[in-house]
Amino acid sequence: GQEARALQQVRAMSVVAFTSAATRAGLTSPRGATPTRARSLDRRGHRAKPPIPTSHDRGRRRSVVAKGKKGLFDEMLDVMEGGPKLRKWYGQDSSVGAPGEERVGDGGVSAVAEPTPDEEEELREWDKKPRRGTLVAGAETALGEAIIMQLIVAKQPVVALGISPETAASRYGPYVVAVEDPASAANALRRGCRAVICCGDSGVVPAAVVADGKVKHAVLVSSAANGGGGLLGGIFGGDDGRRTDPAREDAFRAIAGAAPVTIARPARIRAGMGGKPIVFGQKGKGKGAGAGGGEVSLEDAAEVCVRCLGAPPKPGEVLEFDFANGPGAAGAKRDWKGLFGSLDAN
Repeated sequence: GQEARALQQVRAMSVVAFTSAATRAGLTSPRGATPTRARSLDRRGHRAKPPIPTSHDRGRRRSVVAKGKKGLFDEMLDVMEGGPKLRKWYGQDSSVGAPGEERVGDGGVSAVAEPTPDEEEELREWDKKPRRGTLVAGAETALGEAIIMQLIVAKQPVVALGISPETAASRYGPYVVAVEDPASAANALRRGCRAVICCGDSGVVPAAVVADGKVKHAVLVSSAANGGGGLLGGIFGGDDGRRTDPAREDAFRAIAGAAPVTIARPARIRAGMGGKPIVFGQKGKGKGAGAGGGEVSLEDAAEVCVRCLGAPPKPGEVLEFDFANGPGAAGAKRDWKGLFGSLDAN
């Protein structure tokens, strides 16, 4: 059926490219991409009772986890992680607890419904925990999905801004905290975020970073694509064009005093597998010329954005660069240290 054909494509291409391209192309049904036999658990791993409006339920979170037969998302992670036996970090084997239990040390990352009785009480509990996560603003976009998948595979806690908890559960299983309202960026940051990757509308994100005071790095994904806003096929829907808005870059440059800022400008993003060489460039320095007229695969664009987190500029500085796929065959090992080391911050 459709799910079997989709699974064959997962084994042939990367999990990121599949999630962002094949799902939108209709190769899998929503039911095929959703973890099966879901059940609700509270934060202690016990079966959750139906929510009732009493003080006993204050601060309780509702998590959606998979049980029983593996869904398509788990099959994809098996492919990426070399099989279920090598996926101990994800909490899928008995050595780290039964399915539904929170992973130790990660702040209990799960697809979370917004707390209704007393949100501030829950946020105060988050405030007591060390910050290890990354907020992805623009999680509803194709690039946002790919970035989230890269972070999950890299074992990084993720908070997705702009999608509902139900959507997060169906796409990513129990590995993502979801905050649906983009205007709630400040509260989203308090859910354990030390870094931000913004690939959608900037909205209130810059102001939230300044007010929060605990964010260590902010990454804005802009665009170097020529002719922004053109037809990008049935997958991207003009996301490249929307990211070229200069007001987004100005808003993030202005917050460098609160957190160092990286502005990454991918060339035109296309669907497809990653792994080809990457070229970085900076305006006026003659490096990576022609990035604006080139292309970069969705998977490679997402990986560069995530790699930015490991190469932040100094406090108060702004690092800006363009990037695209360069010539050469896929599969060669990339020199990320050399690529970022060739850049100069402002």
